[in-house]
Amino acid sequence: MDAWQVAALVLGLWLLLGLLAQGGALRARHLAARAPPACFVRAPRPPAPGEPLNLCFLGDLQRGVASAVRPLGPALAAARCHLLVSSGDFVSHGEPPYYGILLAAFERADPGVAVRVVPGNHDLYPRRSKDERIGGPPFERCFGPRRWALRLGPALLVGLDTAGNRHFERQADWLDQTLAAHPEVPWICVSHRPPFRFDEPGEPPVPDLAALHARLRARPPLLHVSGHLHRFADRTVDGVRYVVNAHGGDLHGYDPGWRAFEVLEVEVGPDGRLGGVCRRAVRRRPDGRTYLDQFLVRLWDERRRWPWRAIAAPAGWLLRPLGLYVPVVRHPEQRPYPS
Repeated sequence: MDAWQVAALVLGLWLLLGLLAQGGALRARHLAARAPPACFVRAPRPPAPGEPLNLCFLGDLQRGVASAVRPLGPALAAARCHLLVSSGDFVSHGEPPYYGILLAAFERADPGVAVRVVPGNHDLYPRRSKDERIGGPPFERCFGPRRWALRLGPALLVGLDTAGNRHFERQADWLDQTLAAHPEVPWICVSHRPPFRFDEPGEPPVPDLAALHARLRARPPLLHVSGHLHRFADRTVDGVRYVVNAHGGDLHGYDPGWRAFEVLEVEVGPDGRLGGVCRRAVRRRPDGRTYLDQFLVRLWDERRRWPWRAIAAPAGWLLRPLGLYVPVVRHPEQRPYPS
């Protein structure tokens, strides 16, 4: 093989990889425009009179979406679930294409029950940028308000935004008013970050969530459910029971995705008393289309950085006249969380 053949091979490979990256950008643009499926907008099904309320909580999902969404439907049906609640970090990164991956997976799988979500830091912040103005709008478009209250049968369910530092301070008055409007109703609180670092020695308090713990202590909920930490915890502090639902489907390190994930099942009796709190292991079922979407969106993401910026450039020049070029959007890097 002479020098010209080698050069032609290198240029051809360069163009092929660039077209692959541009194809990922086209798929990312399509996913970013997806509308939320019915499970995110339908009203929850309340329990029949005299029956308990069965709630299921899913912890951090993130990259596990490709293998943890398909088996949700049978698992929720077996639990006779009335509502599935995500405790945050539902998507890998806070940008519309990543939301599109999740929405497409849920539309194909259809868990069969209504789904409600509180935001996590991954839901609001893109990779390498801690700006909630980027991830906040797609979260609200797909899932509704970042804080919410829902009366369902014998209990009140309250979702809070604790995704970033000092987020709770914007909601403290709203929480006080919400609880005052339901003075005798048992309630369950859901937020992404718990008020204590249960995964560290001594389990120290989280400074910006001290006001949340004070309110929970003043009117103890049946349960506070969170995610964020990578270790399961079930602790009672000052009369408040905290459960960290840590194994909700995300893949850590080089985990190939064979291990089961967990759904937290919570029962509230017709009299408003807390029944069982159970961790249910669910076997994964891979979804090839979601794996492909993850791969293509990752190419779209990497196209903003070297070396993919150089690899994708020639293919981009070819696609511009055809109207198929997807502009590159770069966010300012901000690694420390805002304080």
